[in-house]
Amino acid sequence: MFSIKIVLILAILQILSSTYTMIYDNLVEEGIEPIPLPYTWSSGITCYYLDLDPLSDGYQQSIIVEAGSLIVAEIKFQRWSIYGPDRVNQLFLLYSWSRNWNPPTHYLPLWFGISGEYPGIVKVWRYTFKAPSEPGVYYIWIRGDYTTGMEEAVANIWRMYRGPPPYDDDGGGIIGKVIVTSRRDRVVSSNIIAIPILIALMGLIIASIISRSLKKMKG
Repeated sequence: MFSIKIVLILAILQILSSTYTMIYDNLVEEGIEPIPLPYTWSSGITCYYLDLDPLSDGYQQSIIVEAGSLIVAEIKFQRWSIYGPDRVNQLFLLYSWSRNWNPPTHYLPLWFGISGEYPGIVKVWRYTFKAPSEPGVYYIWIRGDYTTGMEEAVANIWRMYRGPPPYDDDGGGIIGKVIVTSRRDRVVSSNIIAIPILIALMGLIIASIISRSLKKMKG
């Protein structure tokens, strides 16, 4: 009887392991991955890291969250002018879930001012942002410009690309990936996990009943 219970417990653990793997793999849609950091762009930008989960070990450039979740992130960047020490420049994060691209509606200003020539300025920012409300795979760009103001720099995205910017060019690139799931996905996942557990527990009960019956027959 003891050996039967051990076998069933191991079976439960195996089922749970394979189920978690299956659920995780199904949630991760195929798509491009962020540019590995640190990375330097020729327009005077270096991003040392973007961490979408500062409480975990290492730097997480990709994260899986529920729709509408509040995300705490941290970024370290460097900005300098390639057009002389007195040139005004900008740096910002651009989110792919902008409702409109003329101009983009979702962005985060990182720097605006006179940074001077290299090495310019180096900053570390910790900030929060809200994940999109619809499930899907979303991306975060770091972008820089040399204009008179931040709004004009953001508006130049549409003027230059007529939509989202490319994966990578002189002005910046994709440094973050946010995979958004719905709350319903979590409920379904919990049910998928619960069913094998119930089946395994029923197996334990049945095995116990059979064992007792055999003992009575032998007695």
